[in-house]
Amino acid sequence: MGGNAKSDGTLGLLYRWRAARATAGGLPTYEDLVLGNLGRMASRAALVGGPPDHPRLLWIGEAFEGWLGRAGAGLAIDDLPGDLAHSLREVIGDALAAAEPVRAPCARVAGGVAYTTGMLGLPLATRESGHLVLLCLAGETARTNLLRTLFRSTRQGMVAASALRDASGAVRDFRILALNAAAATMLRATVETAQWQRLTVLLPHLRGSAVLERLVAALEGTTSSFEGSYPRPDGSVLHLRIEIAAIGELLGVTLTDIGDLKAREASARLLFEHNPVPMWLAGEDGAVLAVNDAATRHYGFPREDFLGLSAGDLVAPEAPETFAPGPSQRHRRRDGSLIDVEVFSGPIPLEGLNATLTACVDVTEQRRAEQRIAHMALHDALTGLPNRVLFHRRLAEAMAAGTRLGLLCLDLDHFKLVNDTLGHPAGDALLRQVAERLRACLDADGLVARLGGDEFAVLRPAGRDAVLGLADRIIAALGRPFALEGQDVTIGVSIGIALAPEHGDDPDALLRKADTALYAAKADGRRTRRLFEPAMDAALQSRRALERDLRAAIAAESLEVHYQPLVATGSLAVTGCEALLRWRHPERGFVSPGEFIPVAEETGLIATLGEWVLRRACREAAGWPEAVRVAVNLSPAQFRTPDLVGTVARVLTESGLDPARLELEITEQVMLEESTANIAVLHRLRGLGLRIAIDDFGTGYASLSYLRAFPFDKIKIDRSFTAALGREATAGAIVQAVIGLGASLGITTLAEGVETAAQLTALHRSGCDEVQGFLFSRPVPAEEIRRLVAASTVPWVAAA
Repeated sequence: MGGNAKSDGTLGLLYRWRAARATAGGLPTYEDLVLGNLGRMASRAALVGGPPDHPRLLWIGEAFEGWLGRAGAGLAIDDLPGDLAHSLREVIGDALAAAEPVRAPCARVAGGVAYTTGMLGLPLATRESGHLVLLCLAGETARTNLLRTLFRSTRQGMVAASALRDASGAVRDFRILALNAAAATMLRATVETAQWQRLTVLLPHLRGSAVLERLVAALEGTTSSFEGSYPRPDGSVLHLRIEIAAIGELLGVTLTDIGDLKAREASARLLFEHNPVPMWLAGEDGAVLAVNDAATRHYGFPREDFLGLSAGDLVAPEAPETFAPGPSQRHRRRDGSLIDVEVFSGPIPLEGLNATLTACVDVTEQRRAEQRIAHMALHDALTGLPNRVLFHRRLAEAMAAGTRLGLLCLDLDHFKLVNDTLGHPAGDALLRQVAERLRACLDADGLVARLGGDEFAVLRPAGRDAVLGLADRIIAALGRPFALEGQDVTIGVSIGIALAPEHGDDPDALLRKADTALYAAKADGRRTRRLFEPAMDAALQSRRALERDLRAAIAAESLEVHYQPLVATGSLAVTGCEALLRWRHPERGFVSPGEFIPVAEETGLIATLGEWVLRRACREAAGWPEAVRVAVNLSPAQFRTPDLVGTVARVLTESGLDPARLELEITEQVMLEESTANIAVLHRLRGLGLRIAIDDFGTGYASLSYLRAFPFDKIKIDRSFTAALGREATAGAIVQAVIGLGASLGITTLAEGVETAAQLTALHRSGCDEVQGFLFSRPVPAEEIRRLVAASTVPWVAAA
């Protein structure tokens, strides 16, 4: 193994194997030899395990995978091409049988080229008493063009000669114009000394011989092939088969040394029988006369069955008409599987008969790769659906034909949440399931495509009512739960619809209108469909202008934080203030949070805004009396940021605010979106020493279950229940129940939206701890809230 082993790293690996065996007293284990020990050899190695009769590649290094020419992890050895599988199985089998390192050449064939590389096999034990083999590439890979070697390597002598005529025009001799090395060797000369010589000078016995007559006759168009024995200048006898062909005054002479025939036949047999390229010899009638091992393995026929075939029996009769003519053919194996091959054939003499030697290069994988590349250019790799390019092409074709059709643009609701909480593999699995459900919603005339991310599009030749019905079916289908990683995940879909020709005859314009309708559907609360209307364009432009202005306001820090006091029900003392974001637009005036907060959430600006409000509020509250807390709302989107807890901790440190004076308010959506992950974040926030409140309690689906999942410090009763006090008996009962529940669990209760003294009285009698509302104060700027928190009570209540 000398120099090569030293240079490619296998010598060191062998040394470690032997040292580990000496220590272990038996086969080294995988853990002793491989884990952390391969170093740069890891790229050139692969680990094989599994049953001895069906080994598999357990893992594979990058260079080894490149040598295989395919991704190999998890692949069975038998699934590799026959030539490569055979070589690797021998190395693996020999290494396990001998319990010793084995080194042997391994060859794989691709495109008619044999790639031969030294392979080192190291048998290993496992701690579970199993056996593995570590395969390592040893040395450089040698490339051999098999077909060129096969058809160009010959021991036949080739001579080109021109006729020499006398004054009467009769041919008296021939001058050698060119010859190959084989011919020169047969003549016991060199190419240089034989070229330009007269033929009878090199072979004097030819003067007046029948051979010379045949050469002359060939000039008249009589081709011939004959055998004979001729003395050479050195006295040896040359046994030849001579084949003659003439072109004008030139002769082409092929010389075959019959005396060396047996040696050449042995060499040809070795090249034929042991060639990794499938090959066979066929007679003039097409019947197979001889076949090599590579062909029997590749086609799956036993040798005796293969010899009963004719070459045409391998050609698949159902090969498509579009299949390339010439050397490209489609063949059928014994098991019925089809393969694409490039066929190379040529005549070859066999025991005095005219035979045809055929070699086949399997290009099935190459054809499939070409088809995959063509498919990938027009299809989405994840779902297999048409991509944006193909969808746009089909849309343009349908519109050019004047087809009445519906275009649906789809956007999954809360898909980003799945990616953020369950991970991208779960998100990919969800997209594949969505694609399957969309296919199931369509008939043969429909087309569904993935445009990118969680955006899909559907094209359906139909009228308005049929298209709307299809949209409803899609909403219902995608509204059902999806099974992901052992749990049910419910998303939804928003759909924008445009019709042709009603909404235009230009593909790009129709797509824009469907997208505009999609935005309207999302603005309407998602999980719905909207058909394009001209007024939507104006709404979309207004929304984009609002987004643009909001970005500018955030950059300029021109938004404001106002504060609304939280009041103790009994003493009417100010216990805290809720920080509320306000936007005073230079042209629009005050913009409602209900208008710009959703825009901030959709565009991802909410994380920046939320941190800015938290920082401002904590800095302001640090100057209030120590008994007064500050409450700050957290958006569900902020829980999807990677370092929410770290951000809150930094803000508290920078502001100097006692964590016990900070109260973070969350909505039910935080618990809905990913309860396990978000509850973990809530516990980490609580660990900072601050308080957690649940806002708008009672308006969701399962609020009571949240109190079991997380021990909130405060329950904020939604303003809708406060407003109904004294008017609806059920509202009073619900409020009383929530207050009682809070008291029993030791959770503070606060009622929002208190606007009348009667509401305050009712809440006080029910035992509510705190209240908040216009009865005490509207949200006011920081300058005004400082005066309010300085007072021990709120004297303006009596006036109200």
